[in-house]
Amino acid sequence: MGNILIVEDDPNIRKLVRVNLTKRGYSVSEAEDSHQAIAHFQSEPIDLVLLDLMLPGLSGVDVCKWIRERSDVPIIVLSVRVEEDLKVAALDAGADDYVTKPFGSDELLARVRAFLRRSYVSAKADEKKIQIGELTIDLDARRVLISGVYLHLTRTEYAVIAVLAHRMDAIVTHDEILVQVWGQEYRGSNHYLHTYLGRLRRKLGEYGDLLEIVPGMGYNLHSTKLF
Repeated sequence: MGNILIVEDDPNIRKLVRVNLTKRGYSVSEAEDSHQAIAHFQSEPIDLVLLDLMLPGLSGVDVCKWIRERSDVPIIVLSVRVEEDLKVAALDAGADDYVTKPFGSDELLARVRAFLRRSYVSAKADEKKIQIGELTIDLDARRVLISGVYLHLTRTEYAVIAVLAHRMDAIVTHDEILVQVWGQEYRGSNHYLHTYLGRLRRKLGEYGDLLEIVPGMGYNLHSTKLF
């Protein structure tokens, strides 16, 4: 079922989440601060992280960055903070989702299930490589390279670019990407895409311009450079 790390300094919330997860067969590890979270992550296999942002020691955003530098494990942020800039900061640090407290147990469990079972984007059975100059998108090997050098992408970042690559030179709507990468319940959550596309453009460097934002519609991955 997966081992889930709960990083939460409130013991009541931690207990509530733990009870709901263990009832459904998940293994659970718990951390009440950033140092315990890092220790758990270094000492045992973790399949998903539920991460509070307001922690003793390092902030949740810092913990998210630390994890993301070492792993592409799904990270769901749990926070009472609703400010848009904080949500963007968490997503930009590598979080895959942001759930605002108080949350319903059913909602949280649905998101956990979705991330644990998600294959993100399945490549076609036949080998397919997209070559644009020195940029290679290898849909069979599920990797992206520039000048033969592997580009480190999280699973979610790769999923976004793979959705666009399968529809090369076509406009893919916001909701099409959201549904394929995150699931039906994320329709309309365009801030996820804004964050991930911005990060992808930066990682692609000189090839970032291949990812075109089509205002009010979606995104287009071009097969040739626009400029």
